[in-house]
Amino acid sequence: MNLIYKLLVITLATLLSSSFSNAQAVNNVWEGAYTEEQAMNGENLYQEHCSACHGSQMQGIEEAPTLKQGAFIYNWDDLGVDILFQRIRTTMPLDDPRGVSRKIKADILAYLMSENNFPAGKIKLPYQNSRLKRIKWNAQKPADD
Repeated sequence: MNLIYKLLVITLATLLSSSFSNAQAVNNVWEGAYTEEQAMNGENLYQEHCSACHGSQMQGIEEAPTLKQGAFIYNWDDLGVDILFQRIRTTMPLDDPRGVSRKIKADILAYLMSENNFPAGKIKLPYQNSRLKRIKWNAQKPADD
Protein backbone atom coordinates (compact mmCIF):
# COMPACT_ATOMS: atom_id res chain seq x y z
CA MET A 1 0.00 0.00 0.00
CA ASN A 2 2.80 2.40 0.90
CA LEU A 3 4.56 1.78 -2.45
CA ILE A 4 1.34 2.47 -4.40
CA TYR A 5 0.86 5.72 -2.48
CA LYS A 6 4.45 6.82 -3.23
CA LEU A 7 4.06 6.01 -6.93
CA LEU A 8 0.79 7.93 -7.06
CA VAL A 9 2.39 10.98 -5.42
CA ILE A 10 5.38 10.87 -7.78
CA THR A 11 3.14 10.51 -10.82
CA LEU A 12 0.92 13.38 -9.72
CA ALA A 13 3.91 15.62 -8.99
CA THR A 14 5.36 14.86 -12.41
CA LEU A 15 2.10 15.67 -14.17
CA LEU A 16 1.64 18.92 -12.26
CA SER A 17 5.22 19.93 -12.90
CA SER A 18 4.85 19.19 -16.61
CA SER A 19 1.62 21.20 -16.83
CA PHE A 20 3.20 24.12 -15.02
CA SER A 21 6.23 24.04 -17.32
CA ASN A 22 4.00 24.11 -20.40
CA ALA A 23 2.02 27.02 -19.03
CA GLN A 24 5.21 28.94 -18.31
CA ALA A 25 6.67 28.21 -21.75
CA VAL A 26 4.30 30.55 -23.61
CA ASN A 27 6.15 33.87 -23.78
CA ASN A 28 4.29 35.56 -26.63
CA VAL A 29 1.15 35.22 -28.72
CA TRP A 30 3.08 33.42 -31.48
CA GLU A 31 3.76 30.44 -29.20
CA GLY A 32 0.15 29.28 -28.87
CA ALA A 33 -1.32 31.22 -25.96
CA TYR A 34 -4.86 29.76 -26.28
CA THR A 35 -6.55 26.55 -27.43
CA GLU A 36 -8.65 26.04 -30.55
CA GLU A 37 -11.56 24.94 -28.35
CA GLN A 38 -11.28 28.14 -26.34
CA ALA A 39 -11.30 30.26 -29.51
CA MET A 40 -14.35 28.41 -30.88
CA ASN A 41 -16.17 29.03 -27.62
CA GLY A 42 -14.98 32.64 -27.74
CA GLU A 43 -16.50 33.09 -31.20
CA ASN A 44 -19.99 32.37 -29.87
CA LEU A 45 -19.38 34.60 -26.86
CA TYR A 46 -18.05 37.39 -29.09
CA GLN A 47 -21.22 37.27 -31.20
CA GLU A 48 -23.31 37.46 -28.03
CA HIS A 49 -21.39 40.19 -26.17
CA CYS A 50 -19.33 42.17 -28.71
CA SER A 51 -20.68 42.03 -32.25
CA ALA A 52 -23.37 44.68 -31.74
CA CYS A 53 -20.62 47.31 -31.52
CA HIS A 54 -17.61 45.73 -33.21
CA GLY A 55 -19.48 43.89 -35.97
CA SER A 56 -20.01 40.21 -36.63
CA GLN A 57 -16.68 40.05 -38.52
CA MET A 58 -14.80 42.33 -36.09
CA GLN A 59 -14.89 45.03 -38.76
CA GLY A 60 -15.90 47.80 -36.36
CA ILE A 61 -19.09 49.85 -36.46
CA GLU A 62 -19.23 53.63 -36.10
CA GLU A 63 -17.20 54.55 -32.99
CA ALA A 64 -16.16 50.97 -32.18
CA PRO A 65 -12.86 50.09 -33.86
CA THR A 66 -12.03 47.07 -35.94
CA LEU A 67 -10.47 44.24 -33.96
CA LYS A 68 -8.59 42.66 -36.86
CA GLN A 69 -5.12 43.20 -38.22
CA GLY A 70 -3.50 46.55 -39.01
CA ALA A 71 -3.78 49.25 -36.39
CA PHE A 72 -5.46 46.95 -33.89
CA ILE A 73 -2.61 44.46 -33.59
CA TYR A 74 0.03 47.20 -33.66
CA ASN A 75 -1.72 49.20 -30.91
CA TRP A 76 -0.86 46.39 -28.48
CA ASP A 77 2.56 45.54 -29.91
CA ASP A 78 5.25 44.69 -27.37
CA LEU A 79 2.85 44.93 -24.43
CA GLY A 80 1.78 42.17 -22.08
CA VAL A 81 -1.52 40.52 -22.98
CA ASP A 82 -2.71 41.59 -19.53
CA ILE A 83 -2.90 45.20 -20.77
CA LEU A 84 -5.37 44.33 -23.53
CA PHE A 85 -7.26 41.95 -21.24
CA GLN A 86 -7.56 44.65 -18.56
CA ARG A 87 -8.95 47.07 -21.15
CA ILE A 88 -11.54 44.51 -22.24
CA ARG A 89 -12.29 43.52 -18.66
CA THR A 90 -12.94 47.02 -17.35
CA THR A 91 -14.62 48.65 -20.36
CA MET A 92 -16.43 46.02 -22.43
CA PRO A 93 -19.23 45.72 -23.16
CA LEU A 94 -19.83 49.42 -22.68
CA ASP A 95 -23.29 48.96 -21.19
CA ASP A 96 -22.20 46.40 -18.55
CA PRO A 97 -18.47 45.61 -18.24
CA ARG A 98 -18.96 43.79 -14.94
CA GLY A 99 -21.76 41.63 -16.35
CA VAL A 100 -19.34 39.43 -18.31
CA SER A 101 -16.96 37.19 -16.34
CA ARG A 102 -13.18 37.06 -16.68
CA LYS A 103 -13.37 33.49 -18.03
CA ILE A 104 -15.76 34.57 -20.78
CA LYS A 105 -13.56 37.54 -21.65
CA ALA A 106 -10.49 35.27 -21.84
CA ASP A 107 -12.34 33.07 -24.34
CA ILE A 108 -13.31 36.15 -26.35
CA LEU A 109 -9.67 37.29 -26.33
CA ALA A 110 -8.65 33.82 -27.53
CA TYR A 111 -11.07 34.26 -30.45
CA LEU A 112 -9.56 37.70 -31.19
CA MET A 113 -6.12 36.08 -31.26
CA SER A 114 -7.30 33.37 -33.64
CA GLU A 115 -8.90 35.92 -35.96
CA ASN A 116 -5.63 37.85 -36.02
CA ASN A 117 -3.78 34.71 -37.13
CA PHE A 118 -1.93 34.00 -33.90
CA PRO A 119 -1.57 30.22 -33.59
CA ALA A 120 -3.45 28.06 -31.10
CA GLY A 121 -1.56 25.98 -28.57
CA LYS A 122 -2.21 23.30 -25.99
CA ILE A 123 -3.06 25.42 -22.95
CA LYS A 124 -5.99 27.74 -22.41
CA LEU A 125 -5.43 31.45 -22.25
CA PRO A 126 -5.61 32.28 -18.55
CA TYR A 127 -7.90 34.94 -17.12
CA GLN A 128 -5.60 36.07 -14.32
CA ASN A 129 -3.61 39.24 -14.98
CA SER A 130 -0.63 37.82 -13.09
CA ARG A 131 -0.37 35.05 -15.69
CA LEU A 132 -1.37 37.13 -18.71
CA LYS A 133 1.38 39.68 -18.13
CA ARG A 134 3.96 36.95 -18.86
CA ILE A 135 2.63 36.65 -22.42
CA LYS A 136 3.80 39.38 -24.79
CA TRP A 137 1.62 40.63 -27.65
CA ASN A 138 3.93 40.82 -30.67
CA ALA A 139 2.34 42.18 -33.83
CA GLN A 140 4.93 40.34 -35.89
CA LYS A 141 6.35 36.91 -35.24
CA PRO A 142 9.69 37.21 -33.44
CA ALA A 143 12.72 35.87 -35.28
CA ASP A 144 13.87 32.44 -34.12
CA ASP A 145 16.99 32.61 -31.99
